[in-house]
Amino acid sequence: MNTAIELYHFTQKYGINYNTNENKGVLLFNRFVQVFAKTNFSFSFIGFHKYEGLKNQEGLTAYGVSGNILYALSKQRSYKYNLYQCKEISGKKKLNGIRLSLVFDTETVNINLGFADGNLVLAALKQAGKK
Repeated sequence: MNTAIELYHFTQKYGINYNTNENKGVLLFNRFVQVFAKTNFSFSFIGFHKYEGLKNQEGLTAYGVSGNILYALSKQRSYKYNLYQCKEISGKKKLNGIRLSLVFDTETVNINLGFADGNLVLAALKQAGKK
């Protein structure tokens, strides 16, 4: 998948789009494919990046997996994470939805998925991180 519409429809099909409507979702992924041009993604989802709480997060974020790399584009900046280097990928059910934690040597990245299918996202990230 390498177009905004394909990426958004994938998230919509599997319910991993943080309940964003098509307009907002396609706009989000439009910026995403511009920043990560010429990348073909096998998996995509929408969440809140570096989520510590309602007032401490980077806003609605588009994510895509290509090979062993997790790409993320929030309102503030873009990120690339090599999932081979991830020590632990876990998920927890919280009162307001699913939280993922990706533990690297230098940082821990928290992602809020809302009430999406956290097991599906977790499985995809773990699969991409296998060596």
